[in-house]
Amino acid sequence: MCQANSNTHTNLPVVILSGTAFQRGVQHGRKFADRIAAAIAKMKSRCSPANFRVARGYALRSWTELQGVAPALVEEISGIAQGAKCDTIDLYCHIGFEFFDAPPPGGCSGMAIASPTGALLGQNWDAPPQMHEDLALFLHLDDAGVALAMVGSIGTLGWVGQNRCGLALLTNDLMLDNTTTGFPSQVVRRLVLDQRDVLAALDKLRQLPIMGGRCYLLGDSQGNIAAVELSPAAGVCVAPPGPRIFHTNNALLKPTRAVQNENQLQVAYPSSRSRLAALEDVGKGAITVADLMAALRDRTGAPDSVSKTISNREQTSTAFSVIFDCSQHALFLCGGPPSDGNYQFLHWPVELTEAA
Repeated sequence: MCQANSNTHTNLPVVILSGTAFQRGVQHGRKFADRIAAAIAKMKSRCSPANFRVARGYALRSWTELQGVAPALVEEISGIAQGAKCDTIDLYCHIGFEFFDAPPPGGCSGMAIASPTGALLGQNWDAPPQMHEDLALFLHLDDAGVALAMVGSIGTLGWVGQNRCGLALLTNDLMLDNTTTGFPSQVVRRLVLDQRDVLAALDKLRQLPIMGGRCYLLGDSQGNIAAVELSPAAGVCVAPPGPRIFHTNNALLKPTRAVQNENQLQVAYPSSRSRLAALEDVGKGAITVADLMAALRDRTGAPDSVSKTISNREQTSTAFSVIFDCSQHALFLCGGPPSDGNYQFLHWPVELTEAA
């Protein structure tokens, strides 16, 4: 059920969840009950009791609204809480860092390639070192096989993923305006990944309340790609179409640049623009999985590079690197900076082998 993560540069643990949404949640919660309890306790310790009560109030209102919009997600979250023997709203607060009006946990560098034979999406997901050990690849199985593959933190809904239709989603934090009302971004990601293709995913995004600044890169099995920047003030802004899309943590579209907090960007992600320039340069001719791997392994400007390690000015490093092949229902996953490790290959049904 779970592959051990023996060191920083091997693949992440693989956790298989099967059955109904509630059953998958219970399996998740039981397996990681102690670690989920520790994560919730750490979350509570970061703020005063009064501030936590305020965050719980935001979460409770969101939870009530979610029950009418996404009952399957409600069942899954309820199952995690039951399996971990924790309070459901406390768990929902753990999933929704936005309820605390807090900065996002880490930066990312991502790219998407359009192709008549199916889109390719790749990303280095950067975070503080303390977040690395709680990452895993979660495979959601039903009677028809693998329905969803999500890379996520234990006790949450997932950061990036691909569904059985081939729709894949990557994400980058943006330093835009925010609000403490609505659905957390991890809920939004999962609702987007309930869709069949990029067009349906964009329609779903326009229907959902936005809590903070974010970019989503999308790709599907028909070869379509899209970059979406969004915030409460800017709304859902879709980038002009093109054969390749590159994105880091700075807004690229006029409506989102207008509400970008430049000072906050320089404090949180000072390497964002240099990472973007390096990624655009090394990925400008990319058309294959191997090309994406080469781009994501780039060390130009190290340590603040596409394949990132900790620097004095930016205390994050690449926790994992992932490539989604949308037409092949496949992903390539590397734990830690890909410049120091190897990608492993996963294809539906579950079959893990070392990638060349």
